[in-house]
Amino acid sequence: MLKHHEELTYISTTLTLIAFSSLVYNTHMSKNTSQLTFIWIFLLMTAQVLMFTYGKLNHIQGLYIPATIYIIGLLYILYIKIIYKETNKIEAELKNKNIIVNNL
Repeated sequence: MLKHHEELTYISTTLTLIAFSSLVYNTHMSKNTSQLTFIWIFLLMTAQVLMFTYGKLNHIQGLYIPATIYIIGLLYILYIKIIYKETNKIEAELKNKNIIVNNL
């Protein structure tokens, strides 16, 4: 039997990873992060770093391996939020001036 009922962490991790990968995929495809605030990203990043630390200190792979994946995903979302913020602003201004139109 796994230490600390680690099988529960694997089940939880799988379900959470499926949900989180959907968020990262949708963010990647749409480049829209307006609903994701910097505070939300910071809080989730802090929680994942704490989970990573706890898992690593207690040698619980079911915590520190997924935390690493979540941190990488959050860094990617943060990257998109920073890089595409200006791009989306410029695109909205061009649409308002009817220089470009929405694709149907």
